[in-house]
Amino acid sequence: MFEYVLVFLLILIIWNLLKKPTQYPPGPWGIPLIGYFPFGLKAFHERIKELQAKHYPIFSWRFGSKFLVFICDFKLAKEVLNNQAFADRPSFSFIKVFDGEINMGITTSNGLTWHNIRRFTLRHMKDLGMGKSKIVSSIQREANELVEVMKKQSGTVAPVPHEMSTAIVNILWQMVAGKRHDLNDAEIISLDKDMNEFQENLGHLMVRDFFPWVDYVLPESLLNYISKRDMYRKLTKRIEMRFKKDIEEHIATLDENNPRDFIDEYLIEMEKQKDDPDSTMSERDLLGAIADMFAAGLATTSITLHWSVFYLAKYPDIQKDLQDQIDSVLPNGLSPTLEHRSRLPKVEAFFTEILRHSSLGEFGLPRTTPKDIKFAGHVIPKGAIVFPCEKYIHYDKKVYNSPEIFNPKRFLDSEGKFVNPKEGFIAFGMGKRQCIGESLARMEIFIFLVTMLQHVSFHPPPNKDVIMDNINILVFNIPHLKQDILIKSRF
Repeated sequence: MFEYVLVFLLILIIWNLLKKPTQYPPGPWGIPLIGYFPFGLKAFHERIKELQAKHYPIFSWRFGSKFLVFICDFKLAKEVLNNQAFADRPSFSFIKVFDGEINMGITTSNGLTWHNIRRFTLRHMKDLGMGKSKIVSSIQREANELVEVMKKQSGTVAPVPHEMSTAIVNILWQMVAGKRHDLNDAEIISLDKDMNEFQENLGHLMVRDFFPWVDYVLPESLLNYISKRDMYRKLTKRIEMRFKKDIEEHIATLDENNPRDFIDEYLIEMEKQKDDPDSTMSERDLLGAIADMFAAGLATTSITLHWSVFYLAKYPDIQKDLQDQIDSVLPNGLSPTLEHRSRLPKVEAFFTEILRHSSLGEFGLPRTTPKDIKFAGHVIPKGAIVFPCEKYIHYDKKVYNSPEIFNPKRFLDSEGKFVNPKEGFIAFGMGKRQCIGESLARMEIFIFLVTMLQHVSFHPPPNKDVIMDNINILVFNIPHLKQDILIKSRF
């Protein structure tokens, strides 16, 4: 009899360990260590759609050993993004440029380290020109040089010129490191290639993020094959060595009385704080900040401009409409400035709709919880990974009519003026972790778009359609960058 009682108690204990707590948000639970695991990226995305339709506005998913929470409603996402309890980032390799136990830089650091580097970066980037008109001439120069490259490609079916990435990087790099690279600079092309390889292998990198126990049970060769661990380490090491070289050059030529750029400003402030026990400044922290800013240029602004080219080729009537307005406001190829933004509302509406429709960060950058939190009638457990789902918020039918249709006019009022979305739009995040480069990114996209449309037009290759589906990367909606496009000079 006693044995039966023990067996019953054991079954009861196992049952309680295996079952999902009722106060957690609804969604699949699966089994310990594995969770609920669909096979293939397509199956993952399809399952997410099903769960969003069934459990809107919030649902969960135990994936591997991590408990994921997805927020699909703008008001709830706004509450999360503005709540200090959800401010931390998880230590995931797919959102870190450098390998390591501690999150560094602007995007992934937490606590005092994050607070200090964000405040320092925001202050000094503004001082160096971000958000001010003096950066406009730099953007104009890079846009004009890119257009000259595009004109040379006129009439030839080929991918978007790789110089687009270099042009975007140059703008930020002049502010950060006081350098401008030639658009065909081999070092920047190599770095761009490394960053693209990093993005294309995000799904592999996530294996160890969500299934950390594989490090202890899989043979080394199989682990490297599945998780691309060696590839990740080699890539990050190459990127790190490039940035270290720039820092070392700045240290060797530093003049404390005449700071040239962001790196100089950081080194000077780091020296001032060297005896402060609360200082979090270090060369490693500087490396992380540089990497984050560089990644922002390549992985956001550059990709958004690539999306722009593909949308223009896909929708020729919209392209013609934009060019007509640009030609009327800026005759004879007059260079665009910030003052022209209010006079070119169709351009503003166009790239805002691109940000919404393409939704580059499908699930947004993740947050994590340092303790159990009561939220939206549920309990979000300590260590949960919380995703403010950018794409589902941007496609919410309560906010947008026919959200699946690409329609820039949704951001124009009855008088044709641009209406900046106040709800249902989180392309740059919000709250204290809102993208600090938003104003710079908007300036770049505006000036590049206008300059390109003044001089060239974009078309599908003969007898082909533009590929508008994104590459199957788990968390980012990356276009088919290598697809061919036809550029034609307008004059």
